[in-house]
Amino acid sequence: MKKITFLASMLAFTGASFAQSQRLPLLEEFTQASCGPCAAANPALNTLLSANAAPNTVKTVSIKYQTSWPGVDPMNAQNASEVATRVTYYGVTGVPDIEFDGTVISGGAPGQLTQTVINNEYAATSPFTINLSHSFSADYDSVFVTMDITCTQAVSGPLKAHVAIVEREINFATAPGSNGEKDFYSVMRKMLPNASGTTLATSWTVGQTQTLNLAGPIPSEYGLPVPGYIYNLNELGVIAFIQDNTSKNVKQAAISNPIILPASTEDAGVTTISAPAAVQCNTSITPVVTIKNFSANTLTSCNVNYQIDGGAVVTMPWTGSLATNATATFTFPTATTTVGTHTLLSWTSEPNGNSDWFLNNSRKSKKFSIFGTPAAAPLAEGFSAAGWPYAGWALDNPDNAYAWERITNAGGFSSTGQALRMNFFNSPSGQIDDFYAPAMDLTTANNAGYLYFDVAYAQYQAENDRLQVHVSTNCGTTWTQLYNKQGTALKTAPAQTANFTPTAAQWRKDSVSINTYLNNSNVIFRFRGTSNYGNNLFVDNININTTMVGIEEINNTASMDVYPNPFSSNTTIEVNITENQNVKVDVYNVVGQNVFSVNKGTLSSGEHKIALNAEELPSGMYFVTLTTEKGRITKRVSVTK
Repeated sequence: MKKITFLASMLAFTGASFAQSQRLPLLEEFTQASCGPCAAANPALNTLLSANAAPNTVKTVSIKYQTSWPGVDPMNAQNASEVATRVTYYGVTGVPDIEFDGTVISGGAPGQLTQTVINNEYAATSPFTINLSHSFSADYDSVFVTMDITCTQAVSGPLKAHVAIVEREINFATAPGSNGEKDFYSVMRKMLPNASGTTLATSWTVGQTQTLNLAGPIPSEYGLPVPGYIYNLNELGVIAFIQDNTSKNVKQAAISNPIILPASTEDAGVTTISAPAAVQCNTSITPVVTIKNFSANTLTSCNVNYQIDGGAVVTMPWTGSLATNATATFTFPTATTTVGTHTLLSWTSEPNGNSDWFLNNSRKSKKFSIFGTPAAAPLAEGFSAAGWPYAGWALDNPDNAYAWERITNAGGFSSTGQALRMNFFNSPSGQIDDFYAPAMDLTTANNAGYLYFDVAYAQYQAENDRLQVHVSTNCGTTWTQLYNKQGTALKTAPAQTANFTPTAAQWRKDSVSINTYLNNSNVIFRFRGTSNYGNNLFVDNININTTMVGIEEINNTASMDVYPNPFSSNTTIEVNITENQNVKVDVYNVVGQNVFSVNKGTLSSGEHKIALNAEELPSGMYFVTLTTEKGRITKRVSVTK
């Protein structure tokens, strides 16, 4: 049963002959699906708001902003940036938080809103009337809003008009966060033109008018980062308000209610793309998708389409019989693409020979990578360059939510602060995300081989977030596990309830032997993070080396840095050793060719600098390898011309 209802029709507050206008107060709440105090406070707040909505005398409207803390909230992930703008505007530092008409209650707990507070604000007249309406495009992929403003009392100030698309009610079968809430109301989904609003005139006289005509896409994978996140188009309404941008006082609000759409319409879509796989080596692909009938009518035919990287559209017919919510698998003919990372977009069209009334649920996209010629070892990556994922690397983010991301503020063994992070702090339990190192040719190996990397992790309390490393020698058809740590075995720092970011002392170097795979010409390593809704995991300084010996010994006796990096012509290799040792430095290109070598012989303990002239080297990635009597250290560098 819906606990909060919108008005039965569009509200328009008008006064007699420019008399001051009836006020419609605005309640803004900052809340979150994993906030325990929010779950405790929201039922009473929602009951109060419902008592002041249709079919009763309408005395307030509300906008709920789902924030990014303290845990998981898919509604925030779908439009985090605009929520963050409103959070910053009000200076919100904790949830739940309410703002009633901007200044009547500011930064308060939901319990501060009472019927008396609502009645008093409702009784205070407003200097504006707002007539608000909205409509959809014929294919329901865009919304059009008209906001007619009339001044009924002279007013001045730095005024702004804000327009929010809200989803009246969102219901989950299971709680999307950790606080148990399943039902959410008046959730902000998109603001037009954005969360900063539209600047109005600073001085208004009685009778002065202004009309705002705004338009925008209904949140979908086109123009927004998260595919099709509107749960129910029938629940979309619009709330508009005028606010003093300095005092934050809300002068007036208005609402345009959801439009009830036709019940009997044709509606189909692609729900999953199961092939191609996230990585493969063959440039031939055979896309496989799942189609679903969203309509009340039986689906007997439709077109199924796909395109790669916005290229030519491939269209194939489907016939069959799908009842409401039934699905079917559709396989396209084999096609050829190129080495690299691609985006495949698939969608249905012309269900039962008619137009599809809601295109947002028709489309699905997937990124996949095709590896080229394997590179010769060594490989070293410290994630010091922007532009992740790098060429030759690949990501698999099946839920299009949090993925392995490059961050720049982690404490580490160097001062760069750059590493990869898997955000388990905000990832639902069971979410799996992978990243893949470039394909490697290990046939030239003649010594012991190791994969080693730095790891940092803290639990939230006692969760078993997991890191696994797998290897494949048949281009991802099958995988063998090399490394598997979770929970207390994985952690490098004490549990903490704040977002974990490691200090330099909170890292550990882990390694696995890859001797079994030294005779293979195409080896792929996969790093897999599995969330248990704990805390953040970091990975840095990945090295794949076929002549690595004495990993721990060399890290205790030697270090190497290269600066500047990237560089265009000259750089300096700085070597620090704690005891007298034979030192050699080599530079390899991405195919394993030695392009620079210097044998320094025996050096005394301390710091030594070696100049590297790259005038003759083409732009690209290179690997600098320090060899001592204890082993090797390899770092990745970039030459940019």
